Amino acid sequence: MRHTVTSLLLSLTMLTFSGCAVITPAQDTTPVAENNASKQPEPVIRAFPEDAFFDLLVAEIALRNNDLDTALDNYTYQAEKTGDLGVIVTTTKLAQYLDRSDTAATYAQRWINLEPDATEGYFILASALAKTQQPLKALPYMIKVLELGGDSNFAALAATVLSRPDSEQQSFLNQLNVQLKSHPDDNSLKIAKALILQYQKQEEAALTLINDVLTEEPDNPHALLIETRTLNQMGRHDQALTQLRYAVDQNPHHKRLRHDLARALVKVDLFHAKAQYEELVRQNPNDRELLLELMLINRELSNTEEVASQLKSLSDTPELRSRANYILGRLDEEDQNWPQAINHYLQATGSDEFHQSSQRIAGISLAVENPEKALSRLQALRLNHPEHATFVFLLEAEILRKEMRYQQGYELLSKALTNNTNDEELRYARSLFSEKLGNIDAVEHDLQYLITRDPNNATALNALGYSLANLNHSRLDEAEQLVKRALELEPNDPAIIDSYGWIMLLKGNIDEAITLLELAFEQTQDHEIAAHLGEALWLSGDKTRAKTIWQEGLKDTPNSPIIMDTLRKLELFDE
Repeated sequence: MRHTVTSLLLSLTMLTFSGCAVITPAQDTTPVAENNASKQPEPVIRAFPEDAFFDLLVAEIALRNNDLDTALDNYTYQAEKTGDLGVIVTTTKLAQYLDRSDTAATYAQRWINLEPDATEGYFILASALAKTQQPLKALPYMIKVLELGGDSNFAALAATVLSRPDSEQQSFLNQLNVQLKSHPDDNSLKIAKALILQYQKQEEAALTLINDVLTEEPDNPHALLIETRTLNQMGRHDQALTQLRYAVDQNPHHKRLRHDLARALVKVDLFHAKAQYEELVRQNPNDRELLLELMLINRELSNTEEVASQLKSLSDTPELRSRANYILGRLDEEDQNWPQAINHYLQATGSDEFHQSSQRIAGISLAVENPEKALSRLQALRLNHPEHATFVFLLEAEILRKEMRYQQGYELLSKALTNNTNDEELRYARSLFSEKLGNIDAVEHDLQYLITRDPNNATALNALGYSLANLNHSRLDEAEQLVKRALELEPNDPAIIDSYGWIMLLKGNIDEAITLLELAFEQTQDHEIAAHLGEALWLSGDKTRAKTIWQEGLKDTPNSPIIMDTLRKLELFDE
């Protein structure tokens, strides 16, 4: 053998209130980061060092003109050249503003070396290290901010540590506990610890800490954010929604709180969810992800004109245009609006969506049109997107295989290999068609090519052994050795176990064949395994079980050609 609309909307928009999804460290989702967003640095208003005057003047002008990359290049150069504190400070702040975390960390370290009490320098250094996935290294610098009396942000570090190994999380938590003993009233420490406890599913302990913070600061947005997410994680959705409404009323410009509220409303009140998304888009006009989510709300509410307008706006960003069209295609598919679904999929050809879109185009076309139309659509896709040609060739070949158009499939894959001689997937696929055509030489040519390149290619070893067994019974010993080698490499692969059992049956070892084929069939009720196992059982005299196995195989693949061939071979069509 060879190898709903609301649910879709929620899959994009609904925050998963499980621990690991509360705050995704790889993204800017730290609950306290909004209050500490870096501001674009002001130019250095003072006398320049004489030997640096020209470069710094260029940097100052670039900064005033918002040419921030040029400004950073010049400031970095002069920071290295002069070692001047003012230049280093501006370089640090500008690097932080541009989210150049490595550069920010480098110059923040130089800043605090020159100015040991620079609270902002320690804060930027800690934040930059956290963004580069070094929360434990960042922690001492944030502690220094606390000791110097500055506004600390331990939750930003805690959010990062959630993606680190458990040992690092525990070490971070232990150090937070030490600091809480020295600073028992510090809310930043409490929020950070609560975030980790929430992630670790210690919800009650997390809420206890957050309630302490809210008793002192009832409108603290970061505490409210963790509280509502923890409540949702505990299944207390109504209470979470009530608190979210309060939190947004008290913090109307807090993006994450309003976004959480909008996502929660998606499940219970689309009209109010839309209102929240519209406000989010108004407050954050450059966040295209929010516009995409609003478009999906409007689509669900049948606001056709708004959907069209928002899709047009998203078209300015190719990645989002592709993603939006893919999602709309899925929604149209659910509504069985096949032409519109295909139209959206044809426009969802970004790198992330191309494979899924092309597969769905083929599937819809096969279901509601015909194989020729499906092949025609795929050919057009292949010609318009040559960078994905191999994938589309394989899709076309699969349609031809299912249609039993083996010669056409062989010719198609030979054409594909003309410009991509070394492609292993194409060669393997062509060997399948060669086997169906009974061309053992062509099978060997392609599979031996793969085995020569990788002697441990279990798939190719199995395929060659299986093909030899089927096409040339005089080479059963050779086939057995090939499949045996594949089985050593992949001992639990049901396809390889099936091949070995089939060879045992062809060699007359019926009992051993049944043992192997039963093992394969336990793993997957594939129709090809069913054909082999049923034949072995029939030959052993267990005709009742043989029929049962074939029937199970036909559930997997109705009208299975290999089961039908087996029944013909055993002259059983009258039974």
